[in-house]
Amino acid sequence: MPDQPHVCLIVDNPLRDLEGLVLLGRELATRGVKVTLVPMYEQGFDVPALQPDLVLLNYTRPNNTDLIKHYKRAGILVGVLDTEGIGGNNADQFATLVKNAGSTDLLDLYCVWGQAQRDAFLKHGTVPAHILHATGCPRYDFCAGPWRAALSKPSVGADYVLLNTNFPSVNPRFSKGPSDEVETIVNAGYSREYANQVIVEARHAYQSTLEMSKKLARHFPDVHFVLRPHPFENIKSYDALAAYPNFDVRQEGTSIEWINGARLLIHQNCSTAIEATMLNVEPLSMEWFNTPSLRVQAAAQVSRSVASESDLIALVREGVERRLPLVAKETAQFRRQIISDLFTAVDGASSMRVADAILETIATARDKVRSRTLPRPSFRGRAVAMVRTALGYKASSVLRRRFGSAEIERRRLGKTFAADVVGAILGRIDAASVDGRRFSVRRVVGDTRRMAGVVSGASLQLTEAS
Repeated sequence: MPDQPHVCLIVDNPLRDLEGLVLLGRELATRGVKVTLVPMYEQGFDVPALQPDLVLLNYTRPNNTDLIKHYKRAGILVGVLDTEGIGGNNADQFATLVKNAGSTDLLDLYCVWGQAQRDAFLKHGTVPAHILHATGCPRYDFCAGPWRAALSKPSVGADYVLLNTNFPSVNPRFSKGPSDEVETIVNAGYSREYANQVIVEARHAYQSTLEMSKKLARHFPDVHFVLRPHPFENIKSYDALAAYPNFDVRQEGTSIEWINGARLLIHQNCSTAIEATMLNVEPLSMEWFNTPSLRVQAAAQVSRSVASESDLIALVREGVERRLPLVAKETAQFRRQIISDLFTAVDGASSMRVADAILETIATARDKVRSRTLPRPSFRGRAVAMVRTALGYKASSVLRRRFGSAEIERRRLGKTFAADVVGAILGRIDAASVDGRRFSVRRVVGDTRRMAGVVSGASLQLTEAS
């Protein structure tokens, strides 16, 4: 293993994950690590070609089991920082979901967000205790100093009332429609009956939220509203709101930067309600059309529960006029508890804790001798790897676009990120940092002719400015 370790960070959803992973990458780079940010859909080409010491995945699920097996057989350590870190209705459900996904016995590192997840993982035997770390999630470092100063400012100004929606199952941006989303829910381990019920109830909640948005716009013509769809939602479905001069629908930027500029947050079952409490922005949960199947318990419990349209209008008026009463003591207590249980701490140091765990894993592996036979990927997985190796990236991409799924192509395009975007994020982080160091990015295009033909050219490597 070389003196300078190399870590690849897999970026799933740039709108949600990129800023936190750039912060983590910068933290690793300050410690002498070579860091490469890899788009999720390009990892099958770039990670084997780059041969890092460790690849940090966004999750372990059945759809990436073959990749994990390929990485392990190539001598690459595999870690996970799950970007759906509070998925499911509770920590036990999440631990079971991850365990049932398979491949956890192949992992070298698993970073959970909070103590509740760690306890649940140990309780259910999801991963071995020695590879499990409660670190928090780096994207929430931007809710605390010094990184809050690095947040981008929304272009619409400040003091708006923000509505965050969470309906990708019935308003999908990438898939063909709800039928595909049913299959996704089933493949995650839930029953088809449950999946169909979720779709029916989510469709009603989506329509109710859209109608409530129109009513708010009409009732408060002098109040500026911003609706931010989930990154996996189709933004065009909210075009009807463009008829209201006091309403913007925006999908760019992170949820944290939009909440940071808001007066209030209105939502239903959106975990950004927890982010709002981190940023001292009051979340209001539309509970009168919520259902047990849809309810995200933590998001509901940190919020002010709103029982009707008239109650929401009254609370919005109080919030805009800055005269909301204090929340109930039990709500305030739950907010404090949820931070520890689900996020470890909001202290700006999650990226440091993840970096510590990564470097510890790499250091431990230096002295470890492989003593077990690693499982082979499936036949399909081996075939895909052979095609990638034989054809290279460009030829494989031509075949994929011609014969592959249009849905996957939409997802792939939606999950790319540009070098100038990452450079801008680094610039804001550098400016907020007290260490005085400056970093930039460069595309990984391959140092040799063979490498140039294999890599995607979409991955970005961090470099320190001289």
